[in-house]
Amino acid sequence: MAPSREEHMIAINDLMREVFGRHLRPRHKPHDLELTLGQMHCLHTVERMGSPSMSELSAELLLQPSTVTGLVDVLVQQGLIERSEDPQDRRVVRVQLSVRARRQKEQRHRAMRNRMMALLGDLSDDELVRIHEALGLLHAAAARRAALQESEGNGDNGPAEGRD
Repeated sequence: MAPSREEHMIAINDLMREVFGRHLRPRHKPHDLELTLGQMHCLHTVERMGSPSMSELSAELLLQPSTVTGLVDVLVQQGLIERSEDPQDRRVVRVQLSVRARRQKEQRHRAMRNRMMALLGDLSDDELVRIHEALGLLHAAAARRAALQESEGNGDNGPAEGRD
């Protein structure tokens, strides 16, 4: 008997996690960076938000301001985040990635791209076309879902209900 739709979806998820989580993940471990998971989460959130105020960062992380201050203090000491005054309101402190952190991010992205290019280089031209088409379909589905969720004001990323 052929696999069900759900079995195919689970298999695709498992394969993507295997490829991106095992074969293409960075070669360093969190302990190599000397950061706790909380500090890493804070750093990634600052990166995503750009230049948030401390209160915006606290709200995004769902943590008390004093907790976020402690996280940011360590990241500042390690040279990964910089604090600055908000030009509109000197009472507001903003944080952003340091030059060092941006450089490290670029190096990680370059290493990941090199690993991906090496992996893709092992495939035939036909296989590359098939993967490109399949990822195009997945990208389009993600864009449709994001647009639908935005129009509904729904942040749920779960499976679509009622699909055959």
